[in-house]
Amino acid sequence: MFSYQTFRSRFRSSLALWGLVLTMVLSGWRVGTWMVIMAFGLLGQWEFYMAQKEKGLPVYQKSGVFCGFLLYINTLVCLVYLPNLSEYFWVGEGIVFVLCLLGALVRLVISGEPRKTPVVSIALTMLGFIYIAYLFNYVARVTFWPGDAHSARFILLYLLAVTKFTDVGAYVVGSMIGKNKMAPVISPGKTWEGCAGGMGFAMAVSLFMIWLLPGRLGSIGWIDGIILGIMLPLAAILGDLAESVIKRDAAIKDSGHAIPGIGGILDLIDSILFTAPVLYYYLYLTRALWRH
Repeated sequence: MFSYQTFRSRFRSSLALWGLVLTMVLSGWRVGTWMVIMAFGLLGQWEFYMAQKEKGLPVYQKSGVFCGFLLYINTLVCLVYLPNLSEYFWVGEGIVFVLCLLGALVRLVISGEPRKTPVVSIALTMLGFIYIAYLFNYVARVTFWPGDAHSARFILLYLLAVTKFTDVGAYVVGSMIGKNKMAPVISPGKTWEGCAGGMGFAMAVSLFMIWLLPGRLGSIGWIDGIILGIMLPLAAILGDLAESVIKRDAAIKDSGHAIPGIGGILDLIDSILFTAPVLYYYLYLTRALWRH
């Protein structure tokens, strides 16, 4: 059911968030953009751990978020401050992964805390690190793509526009004419009509952005716009459903209440967690093919 009050709150929050995004993109302030990406990633990770705690499952919340912080520090050093070290970016990520796993294991051993589900604690800590911090770090990878800083920041704008207008289209169309449930067990509010609306909005925005920003999206052309206009909304919908699984498992409606009309930080970035890696690897593979 369409709610004008909810839509108005969501619209106001969206305007504020888009204002923040446009400020970062147009100003070209790389460190500031990195700080915003890191803040959203770590806050979303924190909300994930809180959801597990509300369910009564113990997690190493501070340790997991600290490792997420190290992941973003690696990005700051290798992609922002010293892009000539970008080839070592993967090494830094690998080190942080090892630290996260070993840290959880060591803490479990030396804490002496009696835990009924020690393996679950370690698994959930790693899941929060990989699902939130690691996947959201792909936003930074897209934004600070080595060698083309000017195009990369507009590609970030393209990514966010296509992803979030998938959500907008799904919400508006689904609220107005949605009848056929898409995943009633996971998320009863989502419908096939909303899914179609999200796909349509995403395709329109993808092509509109290519028309609006000619030459500023790097190698993304009209054919890429059509392909990504299909791939990105599919990934966005899957990302939304994935978070719905987590919220249903934790018996919560929203991951938090930080953003009026939207919910928590994780509610905001859930679809981006899936679309950012899809866009990154699409660009990576297509550029690799062009080189050969």
